[in-house]
Amino acid sequence: MKKGTLYLIPVPIHSEDEFNLKLIPPYLTEIINPINVFAVENIRTSRRFLRKTNPKFNINEKTFIEINKRTEDIDYSKIIKYTVEGFDVGVMSESGCPGIADPGQKLCNLAHEKNIKITPLIGPSSIILALMSSGLNGQRFTFHGYLPIVKENRIKEIKKIHPNTGSHIFIETPYRNQKVYDDLVQNLKPEHRKLCVASDLTGFDENIFTKKISELKKDKIILKKQPTIFIFE
Repeated sequence: MKKGTLYLIPVPIHSEDEFNLKLIPPYLTEIINPINVFAVENIRTSRRFLRKTNPKFNINEKTFIEINKRTEDIDYSKIIKYTVEGFDVGVMSESGCPGIADPGQKLCNLAHEKNIKITPLIGPSSIILALMSSGLNGQRFTFHGYLPIVKENRIKEIKKIHPNTGSHIFIETPYRNQKVYDDLVQNLKPEHRKLCVASDLTGFDENIFTKKISELKKDKIILKKQPTIFIFE
C-alpha cells in the first residue's frame, strides 16, 4: 500500500479580519482540497482558514485532530497511522508555518521515522519575514524561541546570549512585548548594537524598525499588543 504524504500548510500570521488571500499561493488550495485528515493546533482557526481559501470546501466531511502541548505520544502515533494507511494529512499551526516553535515538529519527527514523505508548502513565516527586512546578519542567525517569563531570568538569558555573534531572533506573546523590549534595550551592550522590532507582519498595522540601542533609549517606544519578532545583532 502506498503511504500518504504529510503536508505542512502555512496559515496567515495576522488577525482573521485582515485575512488576505493574495498572501496565499493559489496552488495551496489545489493541494488542500483532496485532503481529508488535518492535524491542527487550533481546530476553529483551521476550519475558518479552509473556508476562506475555498468557500465550497466541505468541512463536515473532514477529520480534524488537535495537536498542542498536551498531546501525548500515542495521539501523534494515531495521526501518523493515517499516512501509513495511505491517507494524506494536512498539518496547520495556529499562525504561520507549522513545525517551527510548534507541535508540528514532533509530528514531522515521527513521519521521518516511518519514512513518510513530508511536503512543506510555501507561505508566510514571521521569523523569516522579520529577518529579511531587519537589515541584520542574514548569513548567520539563531532562533531562540521565547525568552524566560520571569524578568530576572529573562535579563540573565539576554546577557548570556548577547556576546555571541550573528543575529538572535525571538518571538513573544503580545501582552509581554513591552517588558521584553524594555529589557532588551536596557541590557544589550554596547549601545551601538542594533535591535529590530517587527510587529503585525503582513497585517494592516505592520511596523518594522531597526535602530541602535542608544537611539532606542532616547525614543521611548511603546509597543502595541500585537504578534512581534525581536532580533538583535
